[in-house]
Amino acid sequence: MKVLLVLLTLLLSPAALLSQSNKAPVRPTATSESDADSTTATLAQFNTLAQLWKNAYNANDTGKLTTMYAVEADYISGHVQGLVAHGRERLIANFKNGIMAGGHIDSVTVLSVQMSCDLATLLCKYEATNAGHKAVGRNLLVVKKAEERWIIVLHMTVI
Repeated sequence: MKVLLVLLTLLLSPAALLSQSNKAPVRPTATSESDADSTTATLAQFNTLAQLWKNAYNANDTGKLTTMYAVEADYISGHVQGLVAHGRERLIANFKNGIMAGGHIDSVTVLSVQMSCDLATLLCKYEATNAGHKAVGRNLLVVKKAEERWIIVLHMTVI
């Protein structure tokens, strides 16, 4: 139930952003110079997180992928039996199946970020080649700051 409430809240606010795939990315705004530096650094962390995820997936590095997710993370996707892979172990097993079936992430682009304290939502566009078939879709990530790094607590994929 918590996950559904979080999803509904998150999906309502960035819904208008889905039509902006050809426009400049939407970014949080800073109110002072120090806020601007902090915002820029945080955005860089999110872009780095997206690229590290892509690289780990493409390298079949499930150990690295594992460190990017909270223990109780959820992965919601039409590629998952029952639509939800709950828990890091099941989520990583699902990714491993995709990798072994010929999945490859060609690109990940962070389109928008919404932040509140130690939580953030990232709306991303991805392009993939899965067993020779091109796919373009969206990821919605909910990340939480834990011990000075961002970890994924919810990963939702829509093709």
